[in-house]
Amino acid sequence: MTDAKASETWTSDAVIAVIRDLAGKGDLPDYLSDGEITGNDTVDSLGIDSIGGVYLIERLEELTGILMPDDFVELKFTVAELAERLNRLVEEQD
Repeated sequence: MTDAKASETWTSDAVIAVIRDLAGKGDLPDYLSDGEITGNDTVDSLGIDSIGGVYLIERLEELTGILMPDDFVELKFTVAELAERLNRLVEEQD
């Protein structure tokens, strides 16, 4: 995924692309780089632990330029919920 701007609308597919990128770099489980991921998958069901959540938050901060709360990625959230939360943060910045 190319770097995004804070004003970009985030979709489940965009969040999945970030997850795949991090998995390809070894920051998240390898199987996430090409395994099936949907918007209905939870962070926990994908095997992303709290350390992986930190990597995900850091990458989303880099892409958006928005500082995220430490609890932005919770294990119970679905990929779609993460996209929704991200869009709300982006809207607050505008």
